[in-house]
Amino acid sequence: MFLPIIITFIYLLFFLWLLSGFDNLYNKETKISELKNTFISVIISVKNEELNLDLLINALINQNFPYDAFEIIIVNDGSKDSTLEILKSYEKKVKNLKVINISNTPKDWTNKKWALQNAINNSTGDIILQTDGDCVPQKNWILSMVAPFNNPEVGFVTGFTPLDKGSDSFIDKLLFLESMAQDSFTAACMGKQLTVSCVGRSISFRKKYFDKIEGYANIKNIESGDDDLLLHHIIHSNSCRSKYISLKDSYVYSRSPKTIKEFINQRLRFASKGILYYNLFFISKELKLILPFLYIANLMVIISLIFFINNPIGIYIIPYIFKTSADFLLIYIFNNILFTKWDTASFIILSIFHPFYIILFSSIAPFKKIYWK
Repeated sequence: MFLPIIITFIYLLFFLWLLSGFDNLYNKETKISELKNTFISVIISVKNEELNLDLLINALINQNFPYDAFEIIIVNDGSKDSTLEILKSYEKKVKNLKVINISNTPKDWTNKKWALQNAINNSTGDIILQTDGDCVPQKNWILSMVAPFNNPEVGFVTGFTPLDKGSDSFIDKLLFLESMAQDSFTAACMGKQLTVSCVGRSISFRKKYFDKIEGYANIKNIESGDDDLLLHHIIHSNSCRSKYISLKDSYVYSRSPKTIKEFINQRLRFASKGILYYNLFFISKELKLILPFLYIANLMVIISLIFFINNPIGIYIIPYIFKTSADFLLIYIFNNILFTKWDTASFIILSIFHPFYIILFSSIAPFKKIYWK
């Protein structure tokens, strides 16, 4: 029983060390006049997003950023609904909006990466910003995501991408907290200059660095990874730094999964690249160490909980206490930094199911076919 205690204690120490990473988040309120004369390209690939386009496009055209200092390029990736028609109607009204329609994707490319590659190839910006079709960026998203590039050492930026609760139901609160848990770990690691992950709902990078690695060409056949694999490749190949934005007006909200099936498929998609990481030369050494460690720590918690259920003595609950304490500190402090509402009941439920959820999805995802739009 001492092995689970030792491993989860190391987990707690690791998370305590990560907490100081929050001190390095980018939270400087920047004025437009402070930015260098840089043109921005906002890139989005959409598929069957007819219900979300109005919110997305209106959020983009109402950004607190000079209208003539950025362009919006939206790629229609083979939509079967009225997405293309809606985009074309907006293109006539919005001067800095360009619409690209993809009807065929080469066999050796995945659909989304081909769409994004085409959009970036047709862009003129020095900085590329990316989000998704079901997202709603806040008014200072562009301004916040561009500001860190005043530092020439910065090559990649990402920000907080919470799921929109949609309602005050317990499930929505649970999903919101689960999303925040992922972001808190990403933010803390990035603050410690550990290249771990990011979410494509809100990323930006220097176009010259994207061109240097030949864009998505080296990962064109991998179903996911248009965000985190790109992060790793850019950081590795350009020896640059990454920054995490924590400014409230920079958040990008995305809708919560509407069904259990959608949630499961989304999380399987996130976890599907686990084995691939070890075959790609540009994946950071720290991630290759962190992933198995997190897996083992969660497995130790499950084993100890099973022992505790069969024989409820105190020593068996210690690994759970160590892990839950570590998770609580990371998420709660991040929650306070972002001024979001804390829900204790959601955290308690999540802390119980989280180890099982991590082990299940991490074990299944690499071997299961992932369904996309």
